[in-house]
Amino acid sequence: MNPFREEAIVRLAAATGLPPEQIDSALTYPPTPELGDLAFPCFAAAKARRQAPPAVAQELARGEFQKPSDRIASAAAAGPYLNITFHRHAFAEWVLGEARSAAEDLSRSAEGGGRVVAIDYSSPNIAKPFHVGHLRSTIIGGALYRIFEALGYRPVGINHLGDWGTQFGKLIVGFKRWGSEADLKDILALNRLYVKFHDEEKKSPQLAGEAREWFRKQEAGDPEAMRLWQAIRDTSIEYFKRIYDRIGARFDAYAGESFFNDKMEPAIHLAEKAGLTQVSEGALIIDLSAHGINTPALLRKADGSTLYITRDLAAAIYRYDAYRFDQLLYVVGSEQSLHFQQLFKILELLGYPWAKSCNHVAFGRVLGMSTREGNVVYLEELLDEARERALKNMRENVEKRPEVEDEAAVAEAVGIAAIFFSDLSNRRIKDYQFDWNRAISFEGDTGPYLLNAHARIAGIIRKCGIEPARSLKDLDCRLLPEPEAHRLVMQVSRFPEALRQAAEELEPAVVAGYLLDLAKGLHASYQVLRVKGEEEKLARTRLELFVAVKRILAAGLRMLGIPALERM
Repeated sequence: MNPFREEAIVRLAAATGLPPEQIDSALTYPPTPELGDLAFPCFAAAKARRQAPPAVAQELARGEFQKPSDRIASAAAAGPYLNITFHRHAFAEWVLGEARSAAEDLSRSAEGGGRVVAIDYSSPNIAKPFHVGHLRSTIIGGALYRIFEALGYRPVGINHLGDWGTQFGKLIVGFKRWGSEADLKDILALNRLYVKFHDEEKKSPQLAGEAREWFRKQEAGDPEAMRLWQAIRDTSIEYFKRIYDRIGARFDAYAGESFFNDKMEPAIHLAEKAGLTQVSEGALIIDLSAHGINTPALLRKADGSTLYITRDLAAAIYRYDAYRFDQLLYVVGSEQSLHFQQLFKILELLGYPWAKSCNHVAFGRVLGMSTREGNVVYLEELLDEARERALKNMRENVEKRPEVEDEAAVAEAVGIAAIFFSDLSNRRIKDYQFDWNRAISFEGDTGPYLLNAHARIAGIIRKCGIEPARSLKDLDCRLLPEPEAHRLVMQVSRFPEALRQAAEELEPAVVAGYLLDLAKGLHASYQVLRVKGEEEKLARTRLELFVAVKRILAAGLRMLGIPALERM
């Protein structure tokens, strides 16, 4: 906890009688730093006292906050708000001390206490190249994984692969008729066989029956069907891992749909035993209309086959048994909202108290993510396109970036930053329009802009000619009176708060917005907070602040899955 904020909370609780946690959640920031460092809205206190909020703010300013303090310098009423100002040099000393002791990870939080957050994300279908349709889930889920990890939770990344179903019967027929053993090791060849099956099926409808028969064999454990399925799965996972390595995605489990084949009947039995099921036209359903869900959940079709909700029901039960999670998150598009409403309600009706800990992290669609030719693309093509555009942009501005040695590596990082930040800077629930020219630009609210901010401050630190202070005793934070310096100090202090808010709201856009504000504050400070050529103690104190900002930018970019660059 920030001790300056903590003191303000304690004093406000003593003066108002409100619970500290209520005060903590109510505290906000004044619209400009000149007005103060914290703002307390007096509405709740006014209601308890039966006074007008401005009158309460004035009483607090004249009463409790007239007492001297080593941390709080003053407080002033501003309408219904009490604006609190810290002793800024003392606050800067604390912030820089925290930044130094926390080293690379300024969140340094233990609040998660090792509690488990299981996150189901990405989940592509095997035997198909990674489609951009799975990209948002991968980006958002990966960001949440890293944010929870930074806050001291133990995240478990689950890749629930689409590795079972009638499509494999179709693929096996395609392989038997038109493929070769070599195709089993080539994801693009497998996809071509699948496409060819659908083309040929239009001319020869009997192929659908062959596909159903092969899937029946697969479900029965036929050796040849299982050999082909396993080969296809292995090739797909190897391909996915190559993609994930490229974009820095990480998973702890690849338990796909096939893993739950033997766990579905026990899950159905639980629902039957609880009296939740009924038969409708030969199918086994759960009627949820009494709970405000008018579409029944279909557990088993009349032909005996199961559906996604059956597998997800079995999977949720398994995951709690395996991980004892504190939260279970499903990072899946908003079009699946009904599915998760049904799933969570069934788990609740089965009597699982942890059902309340399940959340659908819904997201909207991304529009306009295509090549120059206007075609929807696979992820590798999208990444290649981003790298190509970044390289072109860099070469057009080469006079501004003379330090670049490995253009290809920098262009790859810039391309990933462009794609990832375009996604994560938008509230996840909203559809957004992807625009290549904006995404790849080094100006504006973009990933490349943040990379440039980090590389620029890294360059200043390298070239300033001043060695960093060995200890905080070599600094004098009274030499940081400038508004630009205080703004940076305040922004550095808010990084753990941004991570907490992102975790509470399951919204990585909070971190993205925070980083943009920090980078803008940094750019506004260059001319004022010069280091090179200044008196030694002043230079070292300013340098310490810049080093803290650089660490924050690197850590924040890492939360979003974007590699920070030292040179570009």
